[in-house]
Amino acid sequence: MTNRRCPAREPAPPGASIIAEESTPHPQAPLESPTRVVGISGSAGALDSYERFFLGLPPSTGMAFVVVPHLAPNAPGLMPDLLARCTPMPVVQITGSQPLRANHVYVIPPGHSLSLRGGTLRPGDLALAGGQVIDHFFESLAADQQARAVGIVLSGLGSDGTRGIGAIKRLGGRVLIEDPQTAEYPDMPRSAAATGLADNVLPAPELAVRLMGLAEVPPLLEEALVQGGGESGTPLQTILRLVRAHSGHDFTLYKRATLIRRIDRRMKGRGIGNVADYVQVLETSPDEIEALFQDFTINVTSFFRDTEAFEALKIQLRSVLQGYKQEQDTFRVWVTACSTGEEAYSLAIVLHELITELAGERTGGPPLRVQIFATDIDPVVVNTARQGLYPKDIAYVVSEERLQRFFQLVGNQYQVRGSIRDSVVFATHSTFADPPFTRLDLVSCRNLLIYIGTELQRQILELFRYALRPAGLLFLGASESIGPDQQGFTALDRRWKIYRRDGGEAGRPPLNPSYPPRAGETPPGGGAALKTVPTRIDSAVRPDLAPMVQDALLAEYAPPAVVVSGQGEVLFVHGRTGRYLELPPGQVQNSVFEMVPVSLRLALRSAVREAHHKRRRVTYRGLVAMTPGEFQTDGAQTGKAQTLDLTVRPLQPASDGPLLVTFQQTGEAVAEMVEAGNAAEAEGVSDAGHRLALELELRHGREALRATVEEMACSVEDLRISHEELQTSHEELQSANEELMTSKEELQSLNEELSTVNAEHQVIIQDQARANDDLNNLLDTAGTAILFLGNDLTIRRFTAPIGRLVRLTPADVGRPLGDFHVLLRQNRLVTDIQRVLNTLEPHEAQVQTQDGAWFLLQINPYRTSDNRIDGVVVALTSIAVVKALEWQLVESLNLNRAALDAKPDPLLLLDQHLRAVTASQALLTLLEGEGPGTGNLAFDVPVLSS
Repeated sequence: MTNRRCPAREPAPPGASIIAEESTPHPQAPLESPTRVVGISGSAGALDSYERFFLGLPPSTGMAFVVVPHLAPNAPGLMPDLLARCTPMPVVQITGSQPLRANHVYVIPPGHSLSLRGGTLRPGDLALAGGQVIDHFFESLAADQQARAVGIVLSGLGSDGTRGIGAIKRLGGRVLIEDPQTAEYPDMPRSAAATGLADNVLPAPELAVRLMGLAEVPPLLEEALVQGGGESGTPLQTILRLVRAHSGHDFTLYKRATLIRRIDRRMKGRGIGNVADYVQVLETSPDEIEALFQDFTINVTSFFRDTEAFEALKIQLRSVLQGYKQEQDTFRVWVTACSTGEEAYSLAIVLHELITELAGERTGGPPLRVQIFATDIDPVVVNTARQGLYPKDIAYVVSEERLQRFFQLVGNQYQVRGSIRDSVVFATHSTFADPPFTRLDLVSCRNLLIYIGTELQRQILELFRYALRPAGLLFLGASESIGPDQQGFTALDRRWKIYRRDGGEAGRPPLNPSYPPRAGETPPGGGAALKTVPTRIDSAVRPDLAPMVQDALLAEYAPPAVVVSGQGEVLFVHGRTGRYLELPPGQVQNSVFEMVPVSLRLALRSAVREAHHKRRRVTYRGLVAMTPGEFQTDGAQTGKAQTLDLTVRPLQPASDGPLLVTFQQTGEAVAEMVEAGNAAEAEGVSDAGHRLALELELRHGREALRATVEEMACSVEDLRISHEELQTSHEELQSANEELMTSKEELQSLNEELSTVNAEHQVIIQDQARANDDLNNLLDTAGTAILFLGNDLTIRRFTAPIGRLVRLTPADVGRPLGDFHVLLRQNRLVTDIQRVLNTLEPHEAQVQTQDGAWFLLQINPYRTSDNRIDGVVVALTSIAVVKALEWQLVESLNLNRAALDAKPDPLLLLDQHLRAVTASQALLTLLEGEGPGTGNLAFDVPVLSS
């Protein structure tokens, strides 16, 4: 990967420090609260990703950026200086509690953890993060900012941040991840992307562009969704109706802002800007409806989310279990909106630990067992939860002791052990639309109330009170509450939202939310939505059925007919059905089985059930029905017996939709029911009708029983085969587990060796840093001009005094010496350096600069620790004082010589050893005149010259 550096900026003046308290706001960055808070994570060494990301941002974004890289505890805080080169926004290193400001970049200090509370950054002890600094900050960012939080995972090692983006996603924030294929260190982005929670996985520069597109939901979009619309309602109602028809779940009472944000997310993801276009896509694409449904459900959770909350719950559960009645043998729990099951398994682990700890205190009675019902409306996540398979990074949130006791390694994943899985029953279930579980000791609802409206929250809390036993516990999320009126609960821990159900009777809550259906909609409630159809039976209830009903009735010569659901609720009426249907006295009911004559009820139930389950046409011929007549003066009612054919068929055979019931009259008996002479005949006709209906019901029951027996036999055989396969798999897993334990011990040993090597490297680095500091101080105080050159005569390093020889600046490092003018009168510096490199013999000479200064030039080979020549060292020492003394000596000797020569008498000067030092010119002339052999005296007379 090309290491591209940011453009250089003007260095800070000496003594200036980049700290939060003294930062000066940028002229284009007003001191205001940010629209979003962006947490950026990665390794400190992956500077290229940070630089490319910040270079793609404009100077004014309205957001606050918090950079949380992996930093060594004792590392110098260089990150602010490096990032300051890449963005015009102020870059500050946090030194204390610091409120967030828009258009600022904040950097975590080394050796600290970081959290965000109330819009204020708070550094803390590194131990608080438990080795996961990024996860710790992301979780506090999600809790504080919720939908305004953005988590970005850049290049880095390990998997820190994976758990944190789950918290951000769960509370409505956004997640952006660098493409692992473009990352210098792909481990962190690959681990985060594997969760499937990312809104986008893009290269670092494109992440900046995508971030700028994450604006709040435009007011125009909200207006387009909730205003206008035609006969089918507003676009938002149309979208919710399509989701309900596809999934069977109604989101009408969810918070509207949440729904609009999710719809906006899907529209932007598909590049659609118009609401009408998106509605058209939903009408033609079941896959897009499913994707929107998944966005609505927000399936995000983790093991032991809010560890302190589970510790507080464990204290309350201990008190409950200690006072548990001896005759009760099952502790019943309901976990709503369980998602992929982590929370349900966490509660199961806590309860198993408590039961084991308290086993000695429970005397008599059956052993206490745990039964947990974990439900969710999304069948996909429920199937995932049943398997109990989770990635290995759960080791960051699950203690080692719990991993060994309650989990087992299967491949590269952890699986919950069978003893825990057997105590948890997962099911697809709507909390507020399906009947609740009852006689519960604990209800956990930690990921639902924050997304739904106030009225539905109140109804759900009433349902929880109905489901709990007196003194049962209610466990809510940290951001949820039961409201100021408490609604029949007493707070046990207000911080972690643990409540106890008060005594007294709880009214039975409605199975469906009690709100009037909107125009063109059926009431919500998932699969049970058709249970609350209004008593008004006309085409306004289901306008889309009219054309289908007309076509079907024309094919049958338009006999009297009624459209019902699979449960018998009347949806549409055609023709004159008064002779077959009559509203019973008392409270108005909408069931067709209560409206038909008694003689037809069993036959009609059987036909509707068979047509609904098998999706085929069912016809019963020759049925006898008693039609209602008029009341006589004595109070008796007249009526006629008639024979008819009853036909039930699906309107849409390929889907689980409504059924069409038609009544085709074939004949009638004209005898009056109240006449005494015909009473026996009427009774016989009525008995015949009952007998035929019972025979049909018995035949249907026999067929169902036969099919059930055959299915059971197949299931037993399948279970036997599965048991044998599981036994074989268990043996293989035991063998693999032994091998993994051996590998674990080897890895632990290797980790200890690496820790030792790392400690030694830290000592070496410290020694090298100290030696480097000593060398810098030595060079600065020696006053000697020194120049370090490579083998190619490029400049590596130099001291300031070298400017007398070569004019250099710090930017000239790396340039060849030949590019510069050497300030010597006789410039042979390059030649002398080449000779030293060739001969490896040091060179020394006295040189004079162009301004007349004398220096001692020394050139020596640069030898490395392994005795390798890697350039030369040029040293230039000033000898101005020595030269001055030399000239003074010369002048003194010349004066002495002149004084001696001025004397006419021969003179000879001797030292203490009687050796001749000098002589006058007269003596030399005398000795030369005597010729050879005149004496044995030897003279060493220096000759002085200028």
